[in-house]
Amino acid sequence: MNYCFPKPNYHFLWIPSNLLLSLLIFISTANAQIIPDNDNFSTNTNITNSEIQGGIRVGNHLLHSFEEFSITKDSQAIFITPQNLDIETIISRVTGNKTSIIDGILAADGTANLILINPNGIIFGANAQLNIGGSFLASTANSIIFPNGSEFSTTNPQLPPLLTINVPIGLQFGENPAPIINQANSNLSVNPGQTLVLVGGNLLLNKANLTAPQGRIELGSVASSGQVNLIPITPGFALDYSDIQQFGTIDLIDATAVNTSDLGAGGGGTIRVRGGQVTLTQHSNLVAETFGNVNGGEIDIQANQVKLQQGSFASTSTFGAGAGGNLTIQANRVEVTGTTPLEPSRQILFATFNPLNLSNGLFSFSRGQGDAGHLTIETDQLIVQNGAAILTTALAEGKGGNLTLNVSELADLTSGSMLLTGTTDKGNAGDFTITTNQLRVLEGTSLSTTPGDTSQGEGGNLTVTAEWVELRGTPADAVVPGGLFTTTLGAGDAGDFTLNTGQLIVADGSQISASAAGGGRGGNLMINADTVELRGISADGRFLSGLFTSSSLLTVEGQQGTAPAGDLMITTRRLSVQDGAQISAATGSAGTAGMLTINATESVTVAGVATGVDPGVERVSFGIIGDGIVPSAIEANTSGAGGAGDLQIQTGRLNVWDGAEIGVRGTASGAAGNLDIIADSIWLDNQGGISAATVAGTEGNIRLDASNVLLRRNSQITTNTENSDGGNIRINTDALVAIDNSDITANARQGRGGRVSITAQGIFGTQFRDELTPNSDITATSELGPQFNGLVTLNIQGIDPNRGLVRLPENFTQPSDQIATGCVAETGNSFVVTGRGGLPEDPSQILRGRTLWQDLRAVDLDEENLEETEHGENLQQSPSSREEIQPEENLTSRRSSIVEAKGWVIDDDGNIELVANMPNNRLRGLESSRTSHCY
Repeated sequence: MNYCFPKPNYHFLWIPSNLLLSLLIFISTANAQIIPDNDNFSTNTNITNSEIQGGIRVGNHLLHSFEEFSITKDSQAIFITPQNLDIETIISRVTGNKTSIIDGILAADGTANLILINPNGIIFGANAQLNIGGSFLASTANSIIFPNGSEFSTTNPQLPPLLTINVPIGLQFGENPAPIINQANSNLSVNPGQTLVLVGGNLLLNKANLTAPQGRIELGSVASSGQVNLIPITPGFALDYSDIQQFGTIDLIDATAVNTSDLGAGGGGTIRVRGGQVTLTQHSNLVAETFGNVNGGEIDIQANQVKLQQGSFASTSTFGAGAGGNLTIQANRVEVTGTTPLEPSRQILFATFNPLNLSNGLFSFSRGQGDAGHLTIETDQLIVQNGAAILTTALAEGKGGNLTLNVSELADLTSGSMLLTGTTDKGNAGDFTITTNQLRVLEGTSLSTTPGDTSQGEGGNLTVTAEWVELRGTPADAVVPGGLFTTTLGAGDAGDFTLNTGQLIVADGSQISASAAGGGRGGNLMINADTVELRGISADGRFLSGLFTSSSLLTVEGQQGTAPAGDLMITTRRLSVQDGAQISAATGSAGTAGMLTINATESVTVAGVATGVDPGVERVSFGIIGDGIVPSAIEANTSGAGGAGDLQIQTGRLNVWDGAEIGVRGTASGAAGNLDIIADSIWLDNQGGISAATVAGTEGNIRLDASNVLLRRNSQITTNTENSDGGNIRINTDALVAIDNSDITANARQGRGGRVSITAQGIFGTQFRDELTPNSDITATSELGPQFNGLVTLNIQGIDPNRGLVRLPENFTQPSDQIATGCVAETGNSFVVTGRGGLPEDPSQILRGRTLWQDLRAVDLDEENLEETEHGENLQQSPSSREEIQPEENLTSRRSSIVEAKGWVIDDDGNIELVANMPNNRLRGLESSRTSHCY
């Protein structure tokens, strides 16, 4: 049998089944009217010319009951309150089984609030409008609860005792609450300062407009039975969902706008959303912005899952003198998805960002004199992707807001998105705080507290606390690198950056920077991590990976920056810088560079170079060598008039391999800093370098304190200069080894040579020479002539193999003078040789010499440390696959102790055992002797 199925319309497949049911009800009841029910309310409710009169008055409340309640297109229904009566709230219920269709004007005279409940569902059509003086609440609850527990119920038409009716305190929902639907172009609006509430089952707002200027909008979706508490406020209601266990979906689609902004003199209102899954799509938005001198409200979203996508956004920004409201999201998972990767960074950098035409993100900035509100996200998982933006920026005189991300599991920020608390004008930026288990910042995404190039305000502090942080990748078309920044581009100071993590990875062109590029002081950068791994450059070679503090060459209003850079401090167990990545505390201007301090308890490894880098790209670093080659480096340098900072490294093992460098440098008039390294071992291999070089500035000294220093294959320790005196080198070590044309130099071209002072137990493979040779050399020369050469001092405290062999005495003692007279061979005498405690000879056999005891017990050696001492094999490996050599340990101390036997005993099986201590009740063995005896 063959079946033929129609092709489904996938555009509607995502709509929940109960919403589809409501749409069908809407179609089948389009001609429904307003019909009073048949109980005692029928004699109290009159409908004439669309006017609803009568009802039962209880105190300041007016109660109505209907079997059906719908308003057709081009019609209206207006609740009439009795004259000269102060009616606060009109409460209407629907007791029949029909959905309420509101496709016309729903109105009420006076200033009374209007409550409409229908457990069968409520649909607002394309022509729906509100015209009421007070607040409006529409719900699919079963009943309204009053303070003493009495109910105005849709399932029980009986009226509760009138004396019990007071201000309603709650909405009672059944097991499966019906949905509330807003059809395309519906416009529900209340007067300024009033409250608009939609609370039911699933909520679908399709191209709808909900407005409450300087008021309050509450959207709630309930998926289980329970009571939603109504908290009276002035004016209107606030809702409490503490008794609800399950929540439904809230969908805002096709440019739906929920807005509590006041374009006059007022502040923004409040928007509160409660649901299971809350989704904003197709440019839908929640807006509570401030334009006047009154402080704004807030946007508060609580859900299991929150999604903003396809141009949708939420904003509590301020454009006036009033402070903006806070924007808070609490959910298990939050997703913010943009439409164009890298677009936010382009808009901010090129000043094309339009605060009045927002999209793709969350915003709580200040564009006026008022301070921005704070933006807080609390979630298990945060996904920000594809060019989404989260901004709390100060764009005018007001302060920017704080940005706080509390993410218990994963914060995944990718695809050219931007999270910014910077400033572009006089206002100071807010602080940026991230607390999470895992933080991933990928593909050109940037997190920043940066003051812009026209800003006079200060940047905010950036604090990250995470177990694992990964920064990776900058696309080829990015205008700025991805990463974490507290850089200042203007006159204001940059904020400080503190990162506390277990593992930090910065790779493929991502950066961490706290720098100054204008008149403002650069921020301090502090990294506390168990391991730090920096690797590579961007795919197009324009951006290096690394950690940076600098004062650069950018200018502000024609003036070159003069402010100093901040300090850079790294505290870790193990640090690795590879494949062109760099750590730099530098200055390219008149401002001084900061100090660079590294404390790595286990090791620091700097290895490799990056190739294919564009030589035309200007960067504050060691620069490009040869054909676009950038070395991996740890540096403190100056390329301007400002002096470089000092570089201090303290570690267990320092490895500088394969063209990498560690150093301080001055390439202009600024003085180079000093380099101070304390380590257990220092190993330079395959053109590895430690340097302090200057062109015209002063300083540039190196001090190394290590148990051993090894240089191999064209490696160097240098303090060379161009137009100034050479720097000084001081090395204090047990053993210095330099082989394969590895040099230690303090040379100068147009100045005096520096001073080289080496204190060591032994120096191997190198020696002082007057000039460089193909061998390994120690030099301190000047091209001005020998009289300008520096001084080399070698203080060898151990044995110097260059001094030759020790001469032995020529007159030896005659052996014959040392032979004692032998024993007389008489009957009864014997000759016993006990040796050095070994086995005695058999007197009946040929004399074979001494037979020594050989201990065959295994000695417990640490195989791993034993292998690491075999330097000859490891040094022949390829540097790229080389394992780091651990420091040698005293293997003798690890051996088992061997005790000399004092006697022997016979065990229970008749075996003879050698023992160290003799039992008192056993036979004693012969005492060992080192002499011969005659008996």
